[in-house]
Amino acid sequence: MLEENVDAQAISDGVGAEQVVASRSLEISNALARLHKQYVGRGPTSARTTIDGNLVVCLLEGGYTQAEQTLEATDKGDVVAAGRLGLQQAMRRAMIEAVEEALGRRVCSFMSANDIVQNLQVEVFVLYERELTGLA
Repeated sequence: MLEENVDAQAISDGVGAEQVVASRSLEISNALARLHKQYVGRGPTSARTTIDGNLVVCLLEGGYTQAEQTLEATDKGDVVAAGRLGLQQAMRRAMIEAVEEALGRRVCSFMSANDIVQNLQVEVFVLYERELTGLA
């Protein structure tokens, strides 16, 4: 887990590396859940972010609207998938900014996927190496 990326000041203040990572993960989870609610009209029922080196993965559960669920039930899941992907692309900049702000590092790649059958969405971010960003 992101031990090399933890805030040195927080550690010197007695906050452990695991607590810093957990705090940043929670911050990202909350920000992405808020953005999903803002853009889609309904947010996920849970969100969990994992940070490992240059990889940030946020798994969001629930949050599909009744209309999306109806489309899926009538074999129109492709319409839901296309709509969700479009919304996630519309949120792209805001989601990247939320991750960059929480971690103090730049995002070099963003990917998004949906599984309406299992009621899941995933947002994946790959961070630049520290040396390339000029950020702490």
